[in-house]
Amino acid sequence: MPDGKWVAVWGSSPSEPAAVPAVYAKDITLRFNLRSPLSGSCVRLHFNNLYGREDSVLTRVYLVKSGSPAAPVTFGKAESVTLEAGKQIVSDEIPFMLKRNDEYAVTVYIAGITPLESGTKDTGPLCSFYYAEGDHAAEEILPSFHSTKIDNAYFLDTVDVFTEEQRAAAVVCFGDSITAQSWPDYLALRMFRDDDSRLAVIRRGIGGSRVLRRYEYLKDRHYGDNGLTRFPREIDSAGVDRVIVLHGINDIIHPGTGEFRPWEQLPKPEDLICALKEYIRVGHEKGKKVYIATIPTIKGWTGYRAEREAVRHAVNEWIRTNNEADGFVEFDGVTRSKEDPDMREALYDSGDHLHPSLAGAEHMAESVPQEYLET
Repeated sequence: MPDGKWVAVWGSSPSEPAAVPAVYAKDITLRFNLRSPLSGSCVRLHFNNLYGREDSVLTRVYLVKSGSPAAPVTFGKAESVTLEAGKQIVSDEIPFMLKRNDEYAVTVYIAGITPLESGTKDTGPLCSFYYAEGDHAAEEILPSFHSTKIDNAYFLDTVDVFTEEQRAAAVVCFGDSITAQSWPDYLALRMFRDDDSRLAVIRRGIGGSRVLRRYEYLKDRHYGDNGLTRFPREIDSAGVDRVIVLHGINDIIHPGTGEFRPWEQLPKPEDLICALKEYIRVGHEKGKKVYIATIPTIKGWTGYRAEREAVRHAVNEWIRTNNEADGFVEFDGVTRSKEDPDMREALYDSGDHLHPSLAGAEHMAESVPQEYLET
């Protein structure tokens, strides 16, 4: 191999899908349409079954790009791989030429009855995931009559590219549903727009995720591990040298909203601050810069209470004034209303007063300081 390095160019957080009565699939093709932020000569794929209670078998996997033959992906030179329950696996290094901005796909054919117990819902302008009936894994285009869009990137959690571009690096966007939605995609589009950029954007967000607690009951198990458990493994991908953390709102808004969410679970500001400090400590220990984002407004949300707002304000004040992180990102300040700073600007509000609109997500991505994105 020529001189170069491996850099993660796409990522999703390992978790389990939302609860449904049936979790098995048979004779289907999964397709994940992706876009490369880097040029490279080889690709390797990371698959996981971390939350599976049974083994899952991937019958065939391909890398597909328009105008090129489909490239079979192997695992120890075998085309089929068993994802053991609770385990992760990395493919062989597959020769596959990519240029920056190239569109390509990872396709997976599942022949036998296989549980789909690992996958996270991601949405945004760059999220383009599908499944089709039958074996179409080596085909450039899925048959539209037999395919449909999905939100979960089942099993696939990271794509690495071997690149000769020495400036190449990756940033992890870490958090909850706001990060599982669109702002990381808009940050990636910002990087694509900059012809000089060699920074890949890796999304590690899980809807409902809390910093301090994990949900064990059926309805909300898909919220995944708590952030303190997830963080060390999810920032540890090839080429990642920086992390943007937007996390904590669910710790504030979930207590007091259900049988398994007692009000007593509302954290004190120092509880969340201590956890954010742990993110910083772990990130620095792994040699990565850590930027903490302020938590956007929640006034108007259905469960809004002054006690929650007091925690958010105290945590944001620490984020803005601490000298432990490598910097902070002002997501609260850039999306709030000028008339009422505790409300979201209408243009930037999805309507639930909690999640940003697409315009809000784009505005957040554009507000990340350029100095945090240089390579």
